[in-house]
Amino acid sequence: MKKKKICFLVLLLFIILNLISETNIYAKSLDKISGVFDKIDFSTYSDDELFDLLSNWNKFPKLDDSTGFRQMKNMINDTLSAPFIFYIPDNYDEQLKTPLLLYLHGGVGRQDFIEDFRDYAVENPFLPFAEQNNWFILFPAGNQYTMWWESVGIENIKTQIRYLKNQYNIDDDRIFVTGFSDGGSGSFHLALSDPTYFASFYPLNGFISVGSRVTKKPAYLPNLKNRFTAAINTDEDSLYPAAEMRQLMELAQLADADLSYKEYWGIGHSFDYADKEIPLIIENMKLHPRNIFKNDIYWETDGSEYYTCDWLEILELDTLETQQKWQQEFNLKMENKRIQFGFYDDRKFKGKGIKVRDIVEGSTSDSMHLLKDDIIIKMDGTPVDSISVLLDLRASKKRGDKVSLTVLRNNDEIKLNGQFPEIEFYDAFILNRPSGAVKAKYFGNQFEIETSRIKEIAILIHPDMVNLENPVIININGKERFNQKVSINRKFMIDNFRKNRDRKAIWIKKLSFQI
Repeated sequence: MKKKKICFLVLLLFIILNLISETNIYAKSLDKISGVFDKIDFSTYSDDELFDLLSNWNKFPKLDDSTGFRQMKNMINDTLSAPFIFYIPDNYDEQLKTPLLLYLHGGVGRQDFIEDFRDYAVENPFLPFAEQNNWFILFPAGNQYTMWWESVGIENIKTQIRYLKNQYNIDDDRIFVTGFSDGGSGSFHLALSDPTYFASFYPLNGFISVGSRVTKKPAYLPNLKNRFTAAINTDEDSLYPAAEMRQLMELAQLADADLSYKEYWGIGHSFDYADKEIPLIIENMKLHPRNIFKNDIYWETDGSEYYTCDWLEILELDTLETQQKWQQEFNLKMENKRIQFGFYDDRKFKGKGIKVRDIVEGSTSDSMHLLKDDIIIKMDGTPVDSISVLLDLRASKKRGDKVSLTVLRNNDEIKLNGQFPEIEFYDAFILNRPSGAVKAKYFGNQFEIETSRIKEIAILIHPDMVNLENPVIININGKERFNQKVSINRKFMIDNFRKNRDRKAIWIKKLSFQI
């Protein structure tokens, strides 16, 4: 046992010593980072040779320094840059495909990015297993402008992944997603909304509908058919208790989700089960690589975002059409027992008490007339000198209870009285927009497509899906729409590889159809 602890400490020391200075990357110039790709004269390659070149792309730079951590920033726009850290395993070989673990942290709605982000990454409990298995780990940093369920936040993550694929021999079919709390909720949201880059998902103490609730945009449980998801929750979690999560997991099963669900009892909102569970998660990941050529897809979207899943694209909806019976709505009325004040604290404030950064409109704090820049010094007459003390006091309250906050406002001490709202019921998912859905299957060279409220779709073709020497047949809603051989579209193939850096998904042609 002592040897294991010593080895672990030595590993952490080695990792810390290998931390290096930050570098910036720019999403708009991502495809120019290595320079190798743009120097190739593609005209000298035949169609088949070009396909083989891209599918077996192996022109990765040799490491010019030691392995360990790298810290960089993604310049999202002129005013927003998001830091990220990634870990390079000791035995990385640029000639071998290497898995990547994406870890999403909690508390993503914070005002600023995590302080001491390097220390946060070094202390991550997945690190020893990444080293043991020779895996990369990517740690994106998120804040209120780059939350895991916002389109900006998701594109930020995907930009970082593409950067790693450009620089390192990342295995396209073994990019796994996990995270705790908001990181778990973010893992769920990627599985529901944008799974194409990823192999499988492992949400820890998250809540599946957080992304939909926060963004007030739809998310559709049947989309979980397309990837394996293994979720864990705990019964004493005050944020996302297992009793509530279990209801939504049962609903997801009714929606035919590819899902595993586990609970730990006697544990609150903490990763106390890490020592037992992480080895099991790692082994489970190895059993669930991505199959981007999966022969059946169900995809539902409201058309505003997230319209692609693997080889299927929904290009336009027709919401005036009648919804097909097989397109069902999966939602649940949830009982809201949570107690929240509804304010954001200023974490930069160094004085005693809690400085209010912002107020949530319509919240308990709003009804109590708590104001921005107030400093909370007491709750129900009990002094509070930090947010953790306030949260501990709040834990003794229930819905409908009265509460008081004493604040300093312009050097005056003021007592504010209020009451937490009564128990209420809410929709788990915000399904406030009409959606369209597609059921798509292929077998041999024949595709069978069914649509519901869809105006236009596209099918992406890959030689691993069909025999290019024979005609490809595509039937849509029982009518034959395509019956001919498919040839390689060189420009489409090159542009797609340049955009996604995905050697497995070398789509040779895009076939679009008006419904």
